[in-house]
Amino acid sequence: MEMRQLQIFCAVAEQGSFTAAAQKVHTVQSNVTMRVKELEAELGQQLFIRQKSGVVLTAAGRTFLTYAQRILQLTNESRAALQDTGTPRGLLRLGSMETTAAIRLPPLLIQYREHYPQVQLSLQTGTTAELIKAIESHQLDGAFVGGLHHNPALSQEEVFEEELVLLSSKAIPSLSELIEQITQQTVLVFRTGCFYRSTLEHWLHQAGLVPDQIMEMGTLDGILSCVASGMGISLLPKAIAQTRSMHLPIQCHELPPQVARVKTVFIRRSDTLPSSALRSFLALAHTQFAQLPKSMQNQAERLD
Repeated sequence: MEMRQLQIFCAVAEQGSFTAAAQKVHTVQSNVTMRVKELEAELGQQLFIRQKSGVVLTAAGRTFLTYAQRILQLTNESRAALQDTGTPRGLLRLGSMETTAAIRLPPLLIQYREHYPQVQLSLQTGTTAELIKAIESHQLDGAFVGGLHHNPALSQEEVFEEELVLLSSKAIPSLSELIEQITQQTVLVFRTGCFYRSTLEHWLHQAGLVPDQIMEMGTLDGILSCVASGMGISLLPKAIAQTRSMHLPIQCHELPPQVARVKTVFIRRSDTLPSSALRSFLALAHTQFAQLPKSMQNQAERLD
């Protein structure tokens, strides 16, 4: 069994096509087909079901994929560990919730680039559930997500707290009025897996409040614009509302501390040694986030 075979196998599994996999690994389709057949013969198992529209993994293929990914990841980690001189360099793949990326990360990323110009940064936004999956599958080196999670595969560090607020248009001046109108309101949220969405849905359920409907939206700006126009309500960090309220007619409604205060956590795989680039990023992140307004820190301490 060769590393090249594993790389090609994983590429086919990811792309769902021999042709697309060939493009990804920079070879010809006939070579991909041959390498997969060799691997299947060596393992004595069919790994893919061939269809007109592409290929899908068999049960044996799904089992083998987990091991193949681990082998490739360990190989990459061992190579990186030997090449790590202590000077941050190379690719650092980060993930973040969209709200965190919008209001917390820009100053941090700018400062990091100034300190460590030899590091190539990439940033992927997504829901908390999507980011956890990306960490588990080695697609990201680390990510900012909402809340702590019971997951032994993750190493987790609390980095700061956010205060969440209910947002509505200016036409609803108070929380009591919003609650009275909740059965006529549309709740505007990110897709399933969003930590803020699950927090809002849990609070509505606990309070016995049933909104008219829930509408999924793809972007932060889309949610805020629809809230400002009176189309519905949403739950987002207060810092977002404070920043955007200068340009949009948005009303903030404060919630009880047990609902409003949520932790933002940086996660990475627990079985992977962090690179110099990642260790330096985390050190800089803790320094910068420690400079958040003292009022937020003091309130967080009282809640702990």
